[in-house]
Amino acid sequence: MKLVCPCCGATLSIEALLTDGAARETVAAALALPAPLGDRVLRYLALFRPASRALSWDRAGKLLHELLGPIKAAQVERNGRAWAAPLPLWEQAFDQMLANRETLRLPLKGHGYLFEVVAGLANTAEGRAEAKREQLRQRPDGRRGGGLRKPIDREAAKVRIQEAKQAMRGEACISTSSTASD
Repeated sequence: MKLVCPCCGATLSIEALLTDGAARETVAAALALPAPLGDRVLRYLALFRPASRALSWDRAGKLLHELLGPIKAAQVERNGRAWAAPLPLWEQAFDQMLANRETLRLPLKGHGYLFEVVAGLANTAEGRAEAKREQLRQRPDGRRGGGLRKPIDREAAKVRIQEAKQAMRGEACISTSSTASD
């Protein structure tokens, strides 16, 4: 299988590329990532590339292995706290990092900023969930759903039900008498 460099157009077989042990380990680590993150992580790794040279296979492999644990555990530890980090949150964090590329000091040295972004997104998600739980808790009737409802006047409701039943019986009598005469 031949690979073509998108920058210079050079071709190289994948077998030749993977003769390097570090390259094999890096590719294996990349293949261990959840599918929705693959492309994002590869673009994220470019943020670590020094301006004057390529990112080494050893460095790329080390960076990937540092990410695999928190991604697979679906949590990140930051400032002494473990934050829940499901896959959609990682996707959002990588997208945010890539969108802010121009404002970052490159090359990145580690994953600290990414982990801060993940923790911030997790904190926001936790806050929304807590606000929703609190809103439900504060309802006087304890039920879920929209705003407050007026209390039901049980006597008036019984009268309306009786009227509806009588109206239905009257319609039933009319419809049966009209079909019987036909």
